[in-house]
Amino acid sequence: MQTQFKYIQDLATKYCSLATDSQELYQAINVLSPEIVNDIYNEYNTPDNFKPVNLLRAEMARLLLNGDEISQDTVEQVKDYIRNKDIEALNHLSPTLLEQLQNYGIGKRDMFANWQKPWSIFHTFFYNKHTAERETVQNYLEQIAKSLIVQLNLDDYTYHTVDFQGANNFGQDFCWLALYPNIKNSHKIAYQFFLRIGHKSETGLVAGFELKNPLPRKLKTVNNYDAVLEYLTELKPQIVKINDETRNYFKFAPGSQASEWDEFYANNIVAIDYSNLEIGDITKVESYQELNKLAGLPPESQSNQTGNLWFFKTANKGDVVFANKGINTCLGIGVIDSNYYFDSQAQDYKHRRKVKWLTNKVYQYKSNSLKGYKRLFRPDTFSPTKVWEFLLNEYARLYPDLVDVFTKHNLLFENTKGNAKSNDIEEIDDELSENEEAINFWWLNANPKIWSISNHKEGDKQTYTTHNEKGNKRRIYKYFEQTKPGDLIIGYESSPTKQIKAIYEVTRGIHNTEVGEEIEFELVEKLEIPITWNELKNINALQQCEVFINNQGSLFKLQEEEYDIIRDVIDTKNIITEKLLQNSSHKKYQFAEDSDKPFISEQQFFQTVALLKRKKNIILQGPPGVGKTFIARKLAYQIMQEVKDANIEMVQFHQSYSYEDFIQGLRPTQKGSFDLKDGIFFSFCRRALAHPDKPFFFIIDEINRGNLGKIFGELMMLIEADKRAEKFALKLTYAEDEEDRFYVPENLYIIGTMNTADRSLAIVDYALRRRFAFINLQPYFDANFQNFLSDNGLSKAMVNHISLMIPKVNDKIKSDSNLGEGFQIGHSYFCNYNKEQNEENWWQEIIDFELKPLLEEIWFDDMDNVSEILKILSR
Repeated sequence: MQTQFKYIQDLATKYCSLATDSQELYQAINVLSPEIVNDIYNEYNTPDNFKPVNLLRAEMARLLLNGDEISQDTVEQVKDYIRNKDIEALNHLSPTLLEQLQNYGIGKRDMFANWQKPWSIFHTFFYNKHTAERETVQNYLEQIAKSLIVQLNLDDYTYHTVDFQGANNFGQDFCWLALYPNIKNSHKIAYQFFLRIGHKSETGLVAGFELKNPLPRKLKTVNNYDAVLEYLTELKPQIVKINDETRNYFKFAPGSQASEWDEFYANNIVAIDYSNLEIGDITKVESYQELNKLAGLPPESQSNQTGNLWFFKTANKGDVVFANKGINTCLGIGVIDSNYYFDSQAQDYKHRRKVKWLTNKVYQYKSNSLKGYKRLFRPDTFSPTKVWEFLLNEYARLYPDLVDVFTKHNLLFENTKGNAKSNDIEEIDDELSENEEAINFWWLNANPKIWSISNHKEGDKQTYTTHNEKGNKRRIYKYFEQTKPGDLIIGYESSPTKQIKAIYEVTRGIHNTEVGEEIEFELVEKLEIPITWNELKNINALQQCEVFINNQGSLFKLQEEEYDIIRDVIDTKNIITEKLLQNSSHKKYQFAEDSDKPFISEQQFFQTVALLKRKKNIILQGPPGVGKTFIARKLAYQIMQEVKDANIEMVQFHQSYSYEDFIQGLRPTQKGSFDLKDGIFFSFCRRALAHPDKPFFFIIDEINRGNLGKIFGELMMLIEADKRAEKFALKLTYAEDEEDRFYVPENLYIIGTMNTADRSLAIVDYALRRRFAFINLQPYFDANFQNFLSDNGLSKAMVNHISLMIPKVNDKIKSDSNLGEGFQIGHSYFCNYNKEQNEENWWQEIIDFELKPLLEEIWFDDMDNVSEILKILSR
């Protein structure tokens, strides 16, 4: 690493000379090559990159290209032109730039306050993306940091680097890096293994500037890499110890949509599941790398699941946890009260810690209440959080009774807004303009045949190259250059999918890898219900959005209001599913353990499950009242292995139901035009496509009441079990282009129900019949049914009467050649008894208002038979 260290140090010495001697700096600027100056001019003379300082840089480059020499006097003169918005002196600018300058707000503070030193303005003339120095320095800093982590054996540490651009892009004549624990989430709240490489280099212990009452620094001057390693090795025991003893803060999701919160709060625990990893008790696991190996992953994997689990295991007693629901709701605050333990007796959520919950009061975050935070929490399970002080302050503000509680547990909640301490290592400027701090919003087009978002998981980090397969820059390349950590990206799969499927957060801007230039981002939210192109394209406020004007390209810039509109569509469409998830118990399901199981034999139930898995499409047929729809849901639960209604959709067919309702059709808009609207089945298929690892179930009640050929249209072929693949995709009736094709995903199952007693129905279309397996369901009046009635409160005499008389009536119905078993009386007629009712009155009402009309309909020509059967049923 000495070569890398010396390269940076030599460059720092050069920059130090330029930064401290303005005469030398201007001499160096005036002899820059025309090629370099032209690159600088093109970079800053653009409306997309407008800031006063960038306009100043562009003007200096323009003067150099015109053959003029620049000096401090020249700089001050042009500053005045810009400050005073002197249009006459700047009339050579483009109309757009002039308009931007005219509209630029002028505050009490000089717009060039942060750029008083010449080097802060002109460091970009020497150290920029057009030169090899920046790429080399960034790579070398990363190599040195990784080498130190390995040689110091700091497996649970990560790094932060800052090059000659400086922490806030004001330019500096040194670089620095900090090693700090993964668990801290930021170097700012940790004691660091610190290295500053400059004209004079130093290394040692430094406290992050957000730490309260920090220990003093321990720094030593060094001239080579070996000296750095030697001193940091000496300090290692002390730095590791104080980091371990410093309180950490975590966010914790108590089950999907906080489904387990009440139980965890009542039992004073935090617990996470990850049963899919099949790793068991990790008490004796010594490192993150060992955990990855145990989970069957590469040792250096950055899996979100093992990462969250490792944070969970290694968090200290006394660390603070914030229970969250979604990305903007805090449900409570607690202090970890035990080491990690594994509860093998628990049904799920076996990885556990004891917690002393301090409050279960709810805090609802309003977007951007904290500067730079549109959301409060990451959508993962257990991870460090940066917003802990903000949350404690908010709780103390809203709930004054918690002040004593926080004080008792030594929680720091005083409001320190505006009191950040600056230091010479990381320049802090509380008055930094919004233009410097603003988060960018992007739209990323992904070709699903090459790079499918559906295959990614929350927490996965992805990269995207800035050049295409032929080595040419992607359209629009400058947007890749502008991306920075913290930016948010709308993840969109292009044709044929045409759906927004995820939200990403940029973790690294442009950097070089083995495959070339890339940007890196992390999937922070995978949409339960994707958003289609058709749902957005006619929104008035998006008509000027870049991506809707010209969708050809990879990365598009979104205005904040455009992002908010799209975000609102996402949230609105997902509300129904979120409510389903909230109301669902999310408990494991096994038919044998179901206390509310349907009245069907276990053998027939599992045979039907096997048929559904193989055939993909089944129809449950039988007389009314045998629980066909009820059984359909239980089949879905059994395949999912859990009770999860969010993955089930249901529709009832009728004579007027159409292809346009089911698949796609044109619908009139308020403007008098027509818009293409997706039908319920089409939308549900798209959702299933977005989650290929989950099963989805579409239940069609009364399937034979609709005109099946008309409703299914070209889908008649696509629903076949062996046609569930993209290669069989067809162009739909209302497809807008050739690539707009559709197929039914393999993970979607169709369950139809059909009453065989309906005389008005024609025979099911043969083409459709061939694509379904038909399961006949019969009324059950066996011991299970009798036990159910007894448990509901019916007397033994009434139970015996029902279980004996109804089968007798059904035998008469089956023996009638004009009727048959499809007209039997189902058991569900008798499942709604309320213990508060008089059972004789209840029974008589069923006879008079349910069974008698049914019998009179099926034996409309034989009322004597009806009278005889009513006598059998009466008590």
